[in-house]
Amino acid sequence: MDVYQTEEEQVESIKKWWATNANAVMLGIGVGMLALFSWQTWNENNRTHALEASDVYQELTKTIQQDKFDTAIVLANQIDKSYSDTPYAALAGLQKAKAQLKTSDRKAAVASLEKVANEAANSSLQHIARIRSFRIRIADGEMKKVIVDIDAVINEEGGVNPGEFVGQYEALKGDAHRLLGNVEKARNAYITALRSATLEQRLLQLKLDDLGPAPTANFAGETSAETKAEPAK
Repeated sequence: MDVYQTEEEQVESIKKWWATNANAVMLGIGVGMLALFSWQTWNENNRTHALEASDVYQELTKTIQQDKFDTAIVLANQIDKSYSDTPYAALAGLQKAKAQLKTSDRKAAVASLEKVANEAANSSLQHIARIRSFRIRIADGEMKKVIVDIDAVINEEGGVNPGEFVGQYEALKGDAHRLLGNVEKARNAYITALRSATLEQRLLQLKLDDLGPAPTANFAGETSAETKAEPAK
């Protein structure tokens, strides 16, 4: 900036600068104010949107508790349509599946759970939905297909990581093998699941114990009869 000899020259320079740049300055201020207002409006709209979704979801859970399952499905569909960008969409999908099971629409329940498993932003909700759908499919006799699907999850195919839910997947695989009569495969799956701290171990141990003892290995020169024939010491 130039060194001015008098205050009048400084004032005159400021006036000239303002005359040249006033429009740009005012425009910049206006844009800034508009951006601030838009951001505040966007935040407020998001907050209102989330509150509306919460209200509908609360109504949905209430209708489930009152056994009004058809109404619950309608409300779940409303959340999926109008509030799919909120966390309540995935939660509503889980509730919708519960209502569909109560109305004996098992295939629709599986479809609702698979939608949550594929679209939920929260990975825990994805696994919860997937595990519930596997349980329904096992109960409906799809043991072999479910075993294949579980192995795909455990092996992280398609970018799915089982994470802390791996024990629950292994336990489900054990249930499927057990229903197929594959006792040893069921046992191995339950043992693998027991290594995980994510599942109630007491229930798993009961399932494992119910399979009976594992067969003992036979070694050369050693039979049960020979053991019994040994003299008592």
